[in-house]
Amino acid sequence: MSAVDDIKKLVAKFKRGISDVVGLDVSETEIAAARIRKNNDGSLVLTAADILPAPRMTPATADAPANVAPCQVPQKLKARYASLAMTGDSAIIKLLTFPGAFDENADGNKVIENIGVDKPDNYRISFKLISAGHAKAESRVLAVAVPEPEAQACVMLLPSGIPAPHSLEISALSAITAFLRVGGERHRNDAVGIVEFGRNTTTFSILNKNTLVLIRRFPAGTAAVMNKIQESLGVDQETAQGIVSDGSFDISQSINDIMDPVIKQMIVSRDFVERRENCQMTKLYISGGLTVSRDLVEEMKTSLSVEVSTWSPFEGLTVPEGAVADVYKGQEWRFAAAVGACLATFEET
Repeated sequence: MSAVDDIKKLVAKFKRGISDVVGLDVSETEIAAARIRKNNDGSLVLTAADILPAPRMTPATADAPANVAPCQVPQKLKARYASLAMTGDSAIIKLLTFPGAFDENADGNKVIENIGVDKPDNYRISFKLISAGHAKAESRVLAVAVPEPEAQACVMLLPSGIPAPHSLEISALSAITAFLRVGGERHRNDAVGIVEFGRNTTTFSILNKNTLVLIRRFPAGTAAVMNKIQESLGVDQETAQGIVSDGSFDISQSINDIMDPVIKQMIVSRDFVERRENCQMTKLYISGGLTVSRDLVEEMKTSLSVEVSTWSPFEGLTVPEGAVADVYKGQEWRFAAAVGACLATFEET
């Protein structure tokens, strides 16, 4: 072994990756923040979590760039680095397949050609090899394209100082990362579904033996359901939210009007995956704003003939007293993407 090799090994031994990061999940209505510390033994500590005010920004136009007010991050959440997650309603997410082996360094152009954007330079494109193929098996690649102005606007929330932006992801994908830590070992031999109810979109994914085998987004979410309830019952938004949470009114028709087409597409997708992968989806995990709707949960149980459960991204983390305010008890799902963004950073460094 050469002296150069010895030096490289010594540097690698003492080089430290990021061990303290804050995840910021940015949406139209709020910024969910979770700060996590990774100890030397690999254990994870949630040092703080909170909901910050919605970002104040003017969207970019053809004549002017986005105008974004800096995010005021409280001291308790100020890690050196921030891992950002964004709703990305305009983003394109595709699970691509390629015959044989896929070289991440040499085959990047294949992803751009197949992701389906007319002007790739106008997007921030990234991809990850999900499963490696060989001569007789296909490779599976997760690809994401985010409009450049939206990506820039999100990063501009942290223009200087700390935390400094380290990475940018789509919230629904970050939530999958968090779920894999919570339920990966439990379902390492199973196929399970994950549904993320966003404000304007619903994302449905299937993991088979902890490998992503399906992801679909539907243009219907919490906002459409709330608008339908307001219209049907003649109430304001706050009252509509209370009705969904309380369950004292029969709002099944309003929910069905919006979510039935989504559930039908979930069934089609589930059946296709089960045939292709020779598996059976044993459970469905849900998170997001509509998890509190008993009518919707019951409809999904009946239609998909599968157990439906919520999950907490804090499961398995050390959570010191006072790290999370009591007001968020039962709403842990709000921090799923923020936690997942932190975990992805730890995995990469």
